[in-house]
Amino acid sequence: MWQQQYQMYVLVTPDSEDDPEWPSKKKWFDASEWLKTSQYIKIDDAHLINKEYAPVDNLNDFSIMLKVQEVIKDSVRQEPNLINLARIDEQDFFHLMKDGFTYEYLRTRFDQRTLKPIVDYFLILFSYNGVDYEVELLRTPYKEGYSFSCAGVVHKAGYWHGVSPAGYSWREYLAGQSSGDVTGEER
Repeated sequence: MWQQQYQMYVLVTPDSEDDPEWPSKKKWFDASEWLKTSQYIKIDDAHLINKEYAPVDNLNDFSIMLKVQEVIKDSVRQEPNLINLARIDEQDFFHLMKDGFTYEYLRTRFDQRTLKPIVDYFLILFSYNGVDYEVELLRTPYKEGYSFSCAGVVHKAGYWHGVSPAGYSWREYLAGQSSGDVTGEER
């Protein structure tokens, strides 16, 4: 058995709906290959900080823009001021929001199939009508590039770090905080 400090999990779908952990259960594995290096810092049993994460090269990528607009459409109930952004077509959205996104790396998790730390979480930040917003996206390697998927709904900027409940991220690491300072738990 591997040491507990190197134990991590991914969420997988059980083989049977009769499984008591349905619809997702924890698949535990030895992550020492990564956690013994200085590149990775364990946050909790599912997430880590990759000190050498790959930056998002182009926030004007059409696929990123489409994902953000999809999330906006799903978020109008929570943020009704975004209704006009949700109603415009993809081309108009692209031209309106071009060069209007910034991002913040949050953390990384392991891919459930490969058990490698390759799924990165980012906050995409943007302004609309003088209000700042954020949306969490996941980035996964796909072919020669990356695929982006949604990880929630759009909120006013500051939600993820202040209310979500606050999760430990790259920002807190750079500020010198421990994960226990942010989550209220001991590591």
